[in-house]
Order: sequence, then structure tokens, then C-alpha cells
Amino acid sequence: MTEQTGMETVLIVDDEKTFLLSLRDGLKAHENKFRVLTAEGGKEAISLLRALPIDLLITDLKMPEVDGFELLAWTTREKPELPVIVMTAFGTADIEAQLAEIDSLQYLEKPLALADLESAIFTALK
Repeated sequence: MTEQTGMETVLIVDDEKTFLLSLRDGLKAHENKFRVLTAEGGKEAISLLRALPIDLLITDLKMPEVDGFELLAWTTREKPELPVIVMTAFGTADIEAQLAEIDSLQYLEKPLALADLESAIFTALK
């Protein structure tokens, strides 16, 4: 939890800007419970994770430059206690098996319903 605000911070990472904005707008209803930050790729996400106290990471897998798998590898190494929600439109049994090895991880298929994401966020922040 962030000391100043007492509010948890959720970082959402996706290279589709319109998708990011729609998620941020959709989650505005909960702005009294958690703060939403966004990053348009893994590189930007890592900078934010280094600089700020983040309580939950939500990431896409398929992104240019630093993709979701690289971001997950970094997170597992640098912030192993950080809960993660992975969202992807390209889910395969192989990907799910790789993700199953990470303890504090939830997996959502795109397109995702806002209600599913909200429920995953509250589960992760508990």
C-alpha cells in the first residue's frame, strides 16, 4: 500500500492505447479503492515498477520491444511478491502451462469483460 494515499496502485500494460484508455475509464468507478496507472509496453512498465510502489501488475503478452513474457521474467526476478494478471487474445495451452508455473498470477482471455477484470483485481489486491 502506498503510504501517502493509503490507496493501492494497479499498473495496466498494453500496447493498444485505445484498449488501455477504455480499461482505465471502465475502472474509474473504483478510483476510491485503487489508482490506475498505464504503460504502453514492457519497457515503460519496468521504469514505473522501479520508480513507484505498485501493488498489482496487469499485462498483455504480445507487445513490441519488451513483451509480456520478458516483463513477467523481470517481475519474477525483481518483485516476486507482486501479484500479476495476464490478459491475452492469443492464449494457447502452451502459454497457459508457462503461466501456471507463476504462483501469484491470474490469467484472463481477451476480449475481456470489465466485470471479470474487476473481480480479478479485487482478488489480487486482497
